[in-house]
Amino acid sequence: MKTERAVGPDILRGLAILLVMSWHFPAVDYPPLFQHIKDFGWLGVDVFFVLSGFLIGSELLRPVAGGTAPDLRVFYIKRAFRILPVFWLILTLYALFPILREREAMSPLWRYLTFTLNLGLDAKTFGTFTHAWSLCVEEHFYLVLPALVLVLRRFRTPWPAVVAAVAVLIGGMVLRHVLWSDWTATSGEPVSFFTSIYYPTYTRLDGLLMGVCLAAVRLFYADAWTRYARPVITLPLGIVCLGITGYLNQIDGVILSETGSVVFYPLFSLGVALVLSAILDSERFVKPARWSGIGYIAAISYSLYLSHKMVVHLDTLFLPKAWMTGWSQVAIYYVTSIAVASLLYVAVERPFMAARDRLLRRGRWA
Repeated sequence: MKTERAVGPDILRGLAILLVMSWHFPAVDYPPLFQHIKDFGWLGVDVFFVLSGFLIGSELLRPVAGGTAPDLRVFYIKRAFRILPVFWLILTLYALFPILREREAMSPLWRYLTFTLNLGLDAKTFGTFTHAWSLCVEEHFYLVLPALVLVLRRFRTPWPAVVAAVAVLIGGMVLRHVLWSDWTATSGEPVSFFTSIYYPTYTRLDGLLMGVCLAAVRLFYADAWTRYARPVITLPLGIVCLGITGYLNQIDGVILSETGSVVFYPLFSLGVALVLSAILDSERFVKPARWSGIGYIAAISYSLYLSHKMVVHLDTLFLPKAWMTGWSQVAIYYVTSIAVASLLYVAVERPFMAARDRLLRRGRWA
């Protein structure tokens, strides 16, 4: 029997995409209040990483907790039908119609098709569709985690998994420290920080790791987690972690200091994971949010993420300049972006997800 979809992850997903959209809003005249929101908009991607780590980790580890291996055929069919159709459509539009590009230059198509855009990306030179970098991180995650799960499930003890998780955590912190030192010793330019530290998969595994660890603990140690990690503990602790990250020295938004580069990502991700756990354990209290519209924003969030920079570019290009000021331009930006994403969701995402379900039923893999 199909279980009801949890509201908690949708709340965080909806808020995350709205944050990301604020970060990508063009640097033009907008209200001071929106500027304060925009300053933190880049954190939305890190929220997405934690959510992805938790949801994908749960999908792959649930069979292991039941004593079987995950069915990777089903896993990759689900991922392919979910991720590729809209991505390929947006990529095709960008490639065929230069007027849709928010910046003049675009990275070669093969970088997108092979999901290697985020490795060595120079966003100053190739500024179009650069937000696909996070999709590359996700795709690499989809390749590595299933293989790791198949290997680690062979051990009768959890310690190899613990060692692997600690190695990823500490390794990422050390690597960012080394890269930050090299960055300041060479150029020190903001674009180089993005290229060296912000975009690469090997420096951005913290959110995915925290999400997977949360899924693992809740699956394999459910009783202990329920007893000792109640929302009255995890929610305040998560808020404290998020609050501490606000005091880490930031040079300029995404551009972090040495301490920030080392500690910010894992601490922020831990905070998000704890808040997510608290929300999951408070489902009956957050369930009314299902009717607030945030669930719908979460449902279209993937199409919204891929298309919103194209939409705001077209808004700026074709709408009267008198409209594109103050709160009116903010409203236009969100309304038009949600409208386009809704069209993509109905015309592309849902048909392909329905086709995926039919394929799985025919193959009796579901």
